[in-house]
Amino acid sequence: MSDLKTNDNFKFCVIVSDENPDKKFILLDNEPLILGKKQQTGTVNPKMSKNQMKIIAEYSTSRVWVQQLGTSRSAVNNETMTKGEKRLLSYGDKISLLYKTNHTYHLDFLTPNYGIDYDKRNTLSLNEEIIPEIPEIPEIPLSNSTLLWDNRDDTLLVFNSPNIIHKDKIAIFEMTVLSGKAFPDDEDNWPMCKAEVIRSIEKLSDDGYKIVLFTYQGGIVFSMEKKNTFQKKIENIPKLIKTPVQVFIATRKDIYKLPAPGMWNILVSDFNGGISVDMEKSFFCGGNAGRLDGFDSDDIPIQKDPSCCDRLFAMNIGLKFYTPEQYFLNDSTPQIIASRFNPKYISSNICYTNLSSKVLFSSKREMIIMVGCPGSGKSYFAANKLICHDNMKIINRDILGSWQKCFAKITKYLRKGSLSVLIDNRHPDVASRKQFIEIAKNLKVPCRVFLMKVSKEHAKHNNKFRELTDELHTKVSEREIDLYFSKFQKPTKKEGIKEIVPINFVPHFKDPNHEKLYKMFLL
Repeated sequence: MSDLKTNDNFKFCVIVSDENPDKKFILLDNEPLILGKKQQTGTVNPKMSKNQMKIIAEYSTSRVWVQQLGTSRSAVNNETMTKGEKRLLSYGDKISLLYKTNHTYHLDFLTPNYGIDYDKRNTLSLNEEIIPEIPEIPEIPLSNSTLLWDNRDDTLLVFNSPNIIHKDKIAIFEMTVLSGKAFPDDEDNWPMCKAEVIRSIEKLSDDGYKIVLFTYQGGIVFSMEKKNTFQKKIENIPKLIKTPVQVFIATRKDIYKLPAPGMWNILVSDFNGGISVDMEKSFFCGGNAGRLDGFDSDDIPIQKDPSCCDRLFAMNIGLKFYTPEQYFLNDSTPQIIASRFNPKYISSNICYTNLSSKVLFSSKREMIIMVGCPGSGKSYFAANKLICHDNMKIINRDILGSWQKCFAKITKYLRKGSLSVLIDNRHPDVASRKQFIEIAKNLKVPCRVFLMKVSKEHAKHNNKFRELTDELHTKVSEREIDLYFSKFQKPTKKEGIKEIVPINFVPHFKDPNHEKLYKMFLL
């Protein structure tokens, strides 16, 4: 699509009929113009929807874009569109309400020699006047920017080259694969990849692939200046690699940050023009592949990858994965990948304990101390499996606020003679358990420990899943989980504990989509 050209004297953008040049539609600022069957156009083609295309001019951002609303294919410059697809328009671009028909219009600028009555949007409107009075709009020319940005959930930015074409084959690259660095210092001097890599990207585009870049840029959310500067850098990418691109930018550690599937899901659902993706031919290329230190085929040392999020993302989605060395250099060096916790193997059919289920309950008064890190499922287990009758009370310092209040409640309940208590806190070491065990001893009440069997990686996975699916739950940092395991001392009967009951983690899902997400790599 050609660059936008302007006329210094223009006041408005107009859509002009190619069949009847006297039929013109003025585009007001952010005022949608709907064209379709009998809708202002007078067209009666049965294939056309009443609302076939929507056109909007945004004077503040100097953009004009069109969106197909109807089911039958429309086109811009003879390139077909699908329902819901958007395209940016440049001066002179041709819009076909129906592909390969004479229902065509083009974008122009209003100049004095048009002689249009400014009190009407369209002098040849078939219906009543659309806008009786036109508000004042600054007389500024459109800039050369015909770029389209989108913002989702105030956490995901999406950039579309103005001439991007949606396709069934998608080649996704983590952005540093091309740029060599995620945040260049100069928006106008962003060194991209080597010439042979650019040629490879161009060939992909020629072979029918849409080029997509994924990146995480958490720092730009804290400064509007940084955000604007970064967006300008992104806008330079198509010029540097000589290929139209889509760029998805996650700005927070949420569902859009790899390896979580959010960017992929929204690409497929909202940013591919309704075209189904060919999973066999599409692929993802990224450098965060979880490789350990080693040597390549030429005995050159290979540094350990910072993370494994790119490889894990591809595994989550089911896309073929390549490292940059594999894809661009055909490197076949064996890769040593660090072993990881795999959530796919967590079964919901597992029992809470490998011992007899009778050990979970006691008819006699007792104290139960839960031992488990954040994300181990101890609170859910206690509330849903142990507190199922009236003679058990939960004591939680996070709720009561102090150890003294916990002590008072424990003493009050256990002295009643029929009530048991459950202490629901982390209790990683001997010292944190000792004070409660002493209370049980003084009141001559047996004390048992229920120990949650969850690894550090599993706990972090559970914590991330909870963060992504439950906005109301108090967020817990990974540092707190690390701290728990650094302090952990395995409980023993020497502490004065009658019995130690190991408890397995059992996931529960009310939403099948949550189960699908849980079994993906999230860290």
